[in-house]
Amino acid sequence: MLSRLRSMALFQLIQLLLLSTGESVAPLPEFCEVSAVGAGWAGVYFAFRQALTGKKVCIFEGTDRIGGRTYSHRMDIGDETFTLDVGAYRFSPDMHLPGDVIKLLGFKTACYEPNCPPASQEFPEPFHFNYTAPLRRIVDAEGMPAGYVTAIRGMLDQILASGGQLFMEANLTDVQALHSQEVRLVFDTRAVLTKSVLLNLPRAPFLSLQSLRSDLPERTVQMANCVKFDVPTKFFPPGSFTLGKSLTKAYAYYADAWWHNHLNQTVGQWPENAFEPVNTSEGIPIGIHWNDGPVRCNAPLQGCRGFLEVFYSTTNEDFFEDLRPSDLQPLGILKGKAAEAKLQRLHAAVMEATKPLFQKKSVAQPKEPPSMLVVGVWDRTGHGFTAPTKVYYSKDETTPGGPDPLEKACGVPGLTDKEYRDSLLFPHPDHKQIMLANNDWVAQPVEKMFGDWAEESLLQAERALHGSGLGRPAWLDEDYYNRKVLGIAEGDIVTMV
Repeated sequence: MLSRLRSMALFQLIQLLLLSTGESVAPLPEFCEVSAVGAGWAGVYFAFRQALTGKKVCIFEGTDRIGGRTYSHRMDIGDETFTLDVGAYRFSPDMHLPGDVIKLLGFKTACYEPNCPPASQEFPEPFHFNYTAPLRRIVDAEGMPAGYVTAIRGMLDQILASGGQLFMEANLTDVQALHSQEVRLVFDTRAVLTKSVLLNLPRAPFLSLQSLRSDLPERTVQMANCVKFDVPTKFFPPGSFTLGKSLTKAYAYYADAWWHNHLNQTVGQWPENAFEPVNTSEGIPIGIHWNDGPVRCNAPLQGCRGFLEVFYSTTNEDFFEDLRPSDLQPLGILKGKAAEAKLQRLHAAVMEATKPLFQKKSVAQPKEPPSMLVVGVWDRTGHGFTAPTKVYYSKDETTPGGPDPLEKACGVPGLTDKEYRDSLLFPHPDHKQIMLANNDWVAQPVEKMFGDWAEESLLQAERALHGSGLGRPAWLDEDYYNRKVLGIAEGDIVTMV
């Protein structure tokens, strides 16, 4: 079937050209057999799996781009192209979702770190990561980062070729469960009937759906409202971790990629844990991941130019965050004549933070500032495009206020991990054809946290497919499916037991 779909190149090109302009393929239909609201990983994957069985699917996206928290920004500098992932960006092949999907679609990947260390080494204490295979990212034919959204576009390509439809800027305002067992999706003043729908929605948009919310048991509403991040001092010494108002990534473009050309620094972080950045006298925190940004070279470590990731953290700061155009636009770009003073300040901060490295190698620091700064700012306060807001609870005695098990953290007596997962995966008590999947709907012990990954929402989507009667696809690793979807293995932090 995949070969047949790939042959429909002209149809795909027309659809993707429409997608790139932010236009809908057609007016909203009156009826869709299977629907997904939200064109992030979970929404597109759910539609992709359904499309491979021959069902006609519709995807409704509320913005003018696909990807959700996966945001790959492509830009031309001179006659060269660079792609930055200002949101999600990498995976371990041990995460068979999305790893097996990326393999199925035939995309080329490369180790995220050039020396391909085990994934577990990427995470300093107290963070926990239970995968081993080296982290990877999607690359193009040149070996340059192609953008994580490439895989989502690849699935969408197959969906459109099989007759599925994509509707951009379709703003969902309500979901109504009907006695006929159909579901009415309301987009402003327009409505679409569907037999089943996966809502790939974060917390705030989901809770704004008034008809659906009024149908939910109050216990489920309490779970959906629950956001917690316990910080037991046993794992997070006082002052070692700050949960800021946003999760921000920042990339500076240097015509002279000095970390390649002068320092031969292409692996690792600075400081050792860049998520805890260096505070500089400029008031700009700096935390560098040397290999993250795309760099082009005339020869190895010679004539290099490209982007340096200078910040990726939740630390409270304003310099990078203020570059976000609005709550609804996480991407911000600083360049041009008016930006020179700020770019010079940024360069001064970077040079201050990296001064020991230049001194160690007896190399003069470059004076030329970056010509551009690109940021992705993901709000943590519940407005606009948000970073994931989860439930990280702790039973540890050193938690401020005492042990905080899940039922206490959410104020829901007797709440278990299983009830939390099942209740939010199928939130309506009488309509199991309404499903919910997003990184926000995760509850786990903070001691076992390992960050935010596409895998979380993809597993939720796969569990929803299983609950709808659709079994494991042949290309998805069987052991992984049994453990992570069916929940056969005991003690797995993301299984349904």
